Amino acid sequence: MAKKAVTLDGLLNTENRPADTGIPQRGSEPTGATTKPAPKKREGEKRLTLALDGETYRRLRMHAATTDQTHQDILERALAEYLKSVNA
Repeated sequence: MAKKAVTLDGLLNTENRPADTGIPQRGSEPTGATTKPAPKKREGEKRLTLALDGETYRRLRMHAATTDQTHQDILERALAEYLKSVNA
């Protein structure tokens, strides 16, 4: 005996706007909440991705929280000091 095909007709309402539940949805406009502005891109700024092992990342997070610095600030300073030490 073959299974009866499942139909999803009527489950999607494409004609009306969704009912307002009072719960903010992802991507919706904030209502009265202040959003943090995106950081301004610095002139000549380039971006890269850095992969860290879990323990190193944990240590970076702990240090950043303890010293009230961003990961960016810590890593930029460390890289600048390293490049200076190797005369690069």
